Amino acid sequence: MSKIAKKENLIQLVEYGIIGILGFLVDLGIFYFVQRLEVLPIEVVNIISSSIALIHNYLWNSYVTFKVYDRFWLRLVGYFLVGQITTLFTTICLWIFVTILHQDKYAVKIISMIVAVLLQFLINKKVTFKRKGIS
Repeated sequence: MSKIAKKENLIQLVEYGIIGILGFLVDLGIFYFVQRLEVLPIEVVNIISSSIALIHNYLWNSYVTFKVYDRFWLRLVGYFLVGQITTLFTTICLWIFVTILHQDKYAVKIISMIVAVLLQFLINKKVTFKRKGIS
């Protein structure tokens, strides 16, 4: 791998991380406020907050990080599906560690989101935002 490719990967990772932090704040903020209403199960609140953050992150990553503008809706669906797989992971973590084991919901949410973001970056870089003709 050339120095230019390595530098581009590092820049993309940093940009993805910054956008991820913003999405994390969107997700956690919505999660916090909706769960305080105590009208929905915590797992449903997680799906709502994660879904909104996914759309936020897709828009920013598409235009800023990966600069890929073609096949917008197809890429959005792919990104959303990858995100929902990791949302399922965080939801299962919340169910096990909060609902069953009575651990702190914010600690579980934050730790599970960190693992999810790392998985999302790898999958999205190789699949969702792959440019045509590049292997």
